[in-house]
Amino acid sequence: MNNTSFAWLAGLFASTLSLSALASDGHEKFVNNCSGCHGLEAEGIPGLAPALNNPDLWNKLGAKRNEYIAGVVTGGLSGKLKSKGNDYDGLVMPPQDFIETADLVDITRYVINDVNKVDGAPDATLINQLKSAPKSHEELHKLRNGG
Repeated sequence: MNNTSFAWLAGLFASTLSLSALASDGHEKFVNNCSGCHGLEAEGIPGLAPALNNPDLWNKLGAKRNEYIAGVVTGGLSGKLKSKGNDYDGLVMPPQDFIETADLVDITRYVINDVNKVDGAPDATLINQLKSAPKSHEELHKLRNGG
């Protein structure tokens, strides 16, 4: 094997390890911060919290998915919504703005990319912006419903 091939394989191996570490970090942070309400596999807990494992929702949100998930984790969410055939009324998710921005980035990336197999996720800039000026629950419901 020549040096170029070896360097290429070493780089591929290192990037695979780092992507795997990011995924496991996001999963671990999700388990530690979110699974108590949303379930270990983000499947939701009927009557308590909706499924985050919901590719239909994330695909429907399209370009607004980053704004929506970042808005929910930084500002919380309450009110009525439907998720995977279950109704949630009086739902209250408190803001998670006390969680470090980097951890929220990892958690949201895990939910969007790893759980739902959808591209994109909010970055630190968007998370920090919404920590400073959270969206209202009305604005978040409007985003979720296509507005």
